[in-house]
Amino acid sequence: MDNSSPDSAELHLEIPLQPREVQVREVTVTVSESPAGPSPILGRLLRMADTYRRSGAPKQALEMYFELVEKHPASLEGQQAGGRLLEISEEYELQGQLRQARSIYERLLGAAGAAT
Repeated sequence: MDNSSPDSAELHLEIPLQPREVQVREVTVTVSESPAGPSPILGRLLRMADTYRRSGAPKQALEMYFELVEKHPASLEGQQAGGRLLEISEEYELQGQLRQARSIYERLLGAAGAAT
């Protein structure tokens, strides 16, 4: 009597499936500004504002950052500009220039209120 068994066995089953109806719904996507990726022009404006900031022209940098925040709040660059403005206001606070820091905070709050 041979007790050897095969190492593997294959089993094939066919299960009949009933056809069924599938409902497809129409989806509408609205894009106001591309949150998926950066805009080349807005990126250049952000880099230009960064250059003004590094070269000691804070007024020009602030105005460019605020332009990005106020006109393009949903864009990646607008959000990054908002972060830069917060950094600048923190620097003002550390230097004891509280009026300048508060001015930035208030304008950012105004921009946030206008965006909603």
